[in-house]
Amino acid sequence: MRKPASRSLPLPLSAYRLLTVCALGGAALAMIAPGKVKANPLEAFYKGKEVSIYVGSTPGGGFDLYGRLVSRHMGRHMPGNPNLVVKNMPGAGGIAQVNYLLGPAARDGSNIGIINPVMTTAPFLTPNVAKWDSRSFVWIGSANSEVSTCAFWPQSKVETVADLAGKSRELVIAGVGPSSGSTLDAITLKELFGWRWKIVTGYPGLANAITAAEAGEADGMCGLNVTTLKARLWDRLKAGDMKVLLQTSLDNHPDLPGVANAFGVAKTDEQKNMMELVFGPWKFGRPFVTTPGVPADRLAALRKGFKDSLTDPQLVSEAVRTKSEISYMSPEEIAPIVERFYKTPETVRDNTRRLFDGRS
Repeated sequence: MRKPASRSLPLPLSAYRLLTVCALGGAALAMIAPGKVKANPLEAFYKGKEVSIYVGSTPGGGFDLYGRLVSRHMGRHMPGNPNLVVKNMPGAGGIAQVNYLLGPAARDGSNIGIINPVMTTAPFLTPNVAKWDSRSFVWIGSANSEVSTCAFWPQSKVETVADLAGKSRELVIAGVGPSSGSTLDAITLKELFGWRWKIVTGYPGLANAITAAEAGEADGMCGLNVTTLKARLWDRLKAGDMKVLLQTSLDNHPDLPGVANAFGVAKTDEQKNMMELVFGPWKFGRPFVTTPGVPADRLAALRKGFKDSLTDPQLVSEAVRTKSEISYMSPEEIAPIVERFYKTPETVRDNTRRLFDGRS
């Protein structure tokens, strides 16, 4: 018995259309040669890349601490997961670092820096060494808002704010470079209040100045941020091995109850206006910048990576362990403050600058 001849059943029109689309799609995919798929340009640039974080001081200080903290976590939040490496570039209290970032550093998104915030007012307070326009800084953001202090060691015999005048003898104050916060803060207080202070500059970093004070080479120092105090000196402070006698910031720190503020010592509005110009930059205490001319997409990646890293649980945990205060500040918050410095009345700027003319 013969089997009936098989017949092809006609397909519905919609099925033919589907087969045609699949065939065309397959042909199109076959035409794309291997390796020709367009890669994400940010991924391609940053993958395997070393991104340098320049610190304008020696290892061990507050800026170095924050630079290394961010370096360990920010790469995970950037395209291509680059490796961030801290490079210390001490010199003139941060001048060398800023000159490098605004000058010869590659402008491709592979160089960033954590700068001393007083570098923003340095051009009109110490114009002989700071020859830039701070409005040209390309902000990535700041890791916190700082409160700065003046601290003294037992050899100073200083117990109260009244003793800071140096009535019994001239007090030796350690500073870093001509435009560093430690030096500018000390000169401001010395000149405005007529205190008998001998300010010794030239220490390569804040850690070196602290060591000098601990060794008895100096009586004390200014420009000590609360973060640095907590990271390096908090136990000694609590034990009474040193004293913080003055806060030199727009705001008081809640963990320093009863410690006087320099604005409360001021006798005139002019003194307060001049101090605001010197102490005001600590409002954005740990600012990160990159070089001018960085492509917009890479700048956006740096800013997002920085912001996201500050809420990374691993960074937050490390910050708690190292007693590093974290409070993100955006580029949009920093830039207007810097602009306001440049709008300070010329007379105030001139009078403040004269505080630093050849004085130490």
